[in-house]
Amino acid sequence: MQANYLEVGKILNTHGIRGELKVQPWLDSPLLFQALSELYINDRFYKISSVRMQGVNVLVILEGIQSIDDALPLKGKIASARREEIPLEEGCHFIADLIGLKAKDAVTGAFFGTITEISEYPAHDVYVVQGEKTFMIPDVPAFVHEINVVDGFVSFTVLEGMGQ
Repeated sequence: MQANYLEVGKILNTHGIRGELKVQPWLDSPLLFQALSELYINDRFYKISSVRMQGVNVLVILEGIQSIDDALPLKGKIASARREEIPLEEGCHFIADLIGLKAKDAVTGAFFGTITEISEYPAHDVYVVQGEKTFMIPDVPAFVHEINVVDGFVSFTVLEGMGQ
């Protein structure tokens, strides 16, 4: 079942004395924060007033957070956003939707584990599949054949030696 809200970043610190928050974005691009209208933090909704970039991080002003004293309790918290507000290119999937899917052998049709993690590397992501063995499968077309979130599986080509 898909969550209505997805984690989009971690509040690293405050910025200045007027309640601005420094957020480490967990989206494909920090610029995607500009598409969001509100954040869900600590069981509360906050309307976003302003977003600006600071290197790889995002500086966010939230309505109702007007001072460093208002902002400090949010430090270290995880920020979530509505799924439908997060832009997603066609054919792409949210990592949160892939974790927990079954891994299926593209040749035999047998299930051999569950996706427990997707590690991000500069060249491509890597699926970590736990079963009788642990598999690390590169997210490239030669190995990933079908992603079927509805039926709950990802079809992979697995080579000898991939599992440990």
